[in-house]
Amino acid sequence: MRGEAAAPASPLGGSAEERAAENRRFRRAALAIVVLALLLRLGAALFLGDVLGYHQRVRSGDLQWDWGYEQASIAQAFARGEGLADPFNQGTGATAWAAPAYPVLLGGLIRAFGGITVEVAWILFGIQVLAASLTCYALWRLGRDLYSQWAGLAAALLWAGHPMAVYLPIALVWDSTLVALTMTWFLAAMLERGRCAPYGAVAKLGVLLGLTLLVNPAPLALVPMLCVYYLRRRGSGLRLQPRGVQRLAILLGTAALIVSPWAVRNAVVLGTPQIRSNLGVEVFVGNNDGAIGLFNGRIHPAYNEAEMQRYRELDEVAYSKDSLERGLDWIEQNPERFGWLTLERFKRFWFGPDPRDEIVLGTGFVQRRDAMGWIKWGTHALMGLLAITSMIVWRGRPGSRTVMRGALFLFPLVYYVTHVFERYRFPIEPLVTLAAAVLLLRLIFGPKSRFAARELDAPTLPSG
Repeated sequence: MRGEAAAPASPLGGSAEERAAENRRFRRAALAIVVLALLLRLGAALFLGDVLGYHQRVRSGDLQWDWGYEQASIAQAFARGEGLADPFNQGTGATAWAAPAYPVLLGGLIRAFGGITVEVAWILFGIQVLAASLTCYALWRLGRDLYSQWAGLAAALLWAGHPMAVYLPIALVWDSTLVALTMTWFLAAMLERGRCAPYGAVAKLGVLLGLTLLVNPAPLALVPMLCVYYLRRRGSGLRLQPRGVQRLAILLGTAALIVSPWAVRNAVVLGTPQIRSNLGVEVFVGNNDGAIGLFNGRIHPAYNEAEMQRYRELDEVAYSKDSLERGLDWIEQNPERFGWLTLERFKRFWFGPDPRDEIVLGTGFVQRRDAMGWIKWGTHALMGLLAITSMIVWRGRPGSRTVMRGALFLFPLVYYVTHVFERYRFPIEPLVTLAAAVLLLRLIFGPKSRFAARELDAPTLPSG
């Protein structure tokens, strides 16, 4: 009597059915962490009272710059029916100072509820809390395909309790939480489909990348990593794989198609197809005689009347180009000072400013760290140290070095040249958290344990 045929073996060990069952168990655990993260953030919003307290003081005002800065000012103009305009709340007309997705979302809420209300605050921060919680699930998927199921789960759990990932979604009117989710989700989907994904799947990835860029164009910094991922055949040196070229073209072409309506609008209205128009301003704000590595509001048009007048006279695009020239001229004349500032910005990006330093805000107020500030700095510095160390010793699934090292190396490069806030790292904070989780698993359980590196010997997906 013939026995039943054995189930096909999975290249990762065990039968395909066993692997599928294991994946379902980890997925359920990841979803449970999403619920935990959601409850933690909602509890923090209620406990801290920041959602109400932060917005009650702006309800009675007209268009308050210090509520949400450029993002909220543009949103308020959108709510008034002026389109995407007026980034400084000074009637300056059409703008591309920020990508459109977040101001449109916020402006839609303001219009729907008749102004900046407590209801708007709760809904906006509810959306951000949900986005931060769903990032746990994206992190599990990304960790699973870069390293191991356990690493993905550990990263999701770390993210659920990450102080910055709890606080920022309930306190910051900015796109940081949304771009952290969309970029992590994009990378997880890319790794899940692999280098030889069908062209239709690659086009869907391009849609996701394009939507991410409409939230914030900062992930464009990852394009060189995407090129290496799709074009370099493993074990073949610098030889390119033709189908990889096709997939990369589909990915970037689809993303460009998604972004094109916004780029065309900017070209017609402002004279530039850029997704954002303010890079030159940020270069100048970060490179001048008063620069220390942080944002220097004293020469920013939002706070400096002379700069605002110059902005009005030149228009936004010309002003940004003029600012870029002034910043580059200063760099050329002060190369040693620029080198020191670059190192300082690197330190601030990964470890934060010295917590004993006074921080002078653009408004002229001096900010000192309270207990929450010390927690924020300690978390920022510790996670940065763990992530950098993890990248040095990283040994994950084949191809994982390209993605992790590429993303963590490329993303902050522009901030080394401009200036740094701690929150500028937040879009890649999920990747930082994953790198930290991998290192902690290696340190606690050893590099060969099933918790730390169960799938290290998994083969690379076919290069097709």
